[in-house]
Amino acid sequence: MEWQPDEQGLQQVLQLLKDSQSPDTATQRAVQEKLEQLNQFPDFNNYLIFVLTSLKSEDEPTRSLSGLILKNNVKAHYQNFPTNVADFIKRECLNNIGDPSPLIRATIGRSSLFVSLSQVTCYSMCEPVHHRSSSGSDG
Repeated sequence: MEWQPDEQGLQQVLQLLKDSQSPDTATQRAVQEKLEQLNQFPDFNNYLIFVLTSLKSEDEPTRSLSGLILKNNVKAHYQNFPTNVADFIKRECLNNIGDPSPLIRATIGRSSLFVSLSQVTCYSMCEPVHHRSSSGSDG
């Protein structure tokens, strides 16, 4: 069964995304603190990819911002993502790389979310091989 957001959680994430677009410094600080708290919950990344790829009723800047926050989370925390979260994000990126919106396509494709996922996935897969080959076997 595909992941579905809790409606209350989704509304909180949407409000956070809207607040993050405020020019007010105090609001920006509060948003940053909340983001740091939410990053403790891997499910938060599911909400971000859901807003980016599935919430077509939201305005494009909010959807794109969701993707940019997710990109930063992927770069900083991907190794801590549970497998089901990582798989959901990758699947949603692949399924939506052809979004009708140029901004959303750019967020998924060119602005590095997909590239970040690919690099982190490749690094995770290649790292053990790298360590084995550089361990200096004398044989």
